[in-house]
Amino acid sequence: MTTRTPLTHLLLTGALLGGLLLTGCAPTEEPEVGSSVTPQPSASAAMPPSSPGGKPKPSLSPQVPPPAKDGQVISITGRVERVELEGGCTVLRADSGTTYQLMGGDPKIVKPGATVQIQGRVRTDVMTICQMGPVLEVVTAQPS
Repeated sequence: MTTRTPLTHLLLTGALLGGLLLTGCAPTEEPEVGSSVTPQPSASAAMPPSSPGGKPKPSLSPQVPPPAKDGQVISITGRVERVELEGGCTVLRADSGTTYQLMGGDPKIVKPGATVQIQGRVRTDVMTICQMGPVLEVVTAQPS
């Protein structure tokens, strides 16, 4: 049996770790300049399946409205929830499927478990720790 010195062990370990690091950083294949590559659609961009006659089948998922613009006042209905993340956040899970992080509002109305209708202003100029969706500054709130 041969005896290896600590230096040999160190060199072998370094070579193995270096090889593993380089393997993880291998470049991806890129097409040659001048060659034509047809991009493949991703699963999320796939077209809905067609029914006989070539018409797309209707989607079963709820229609999500386009995002509101900064400062735009919107009216939205949903359920208030308390998310215990980074000290806790109050969010509105809108009926449309969108989640908003709520800012302000009467705590007697805007409370966890309540279904409410909120008139609020979308705020993109505000950053939060929770990052639970766009910030919605409550202008008015009423039980729904």
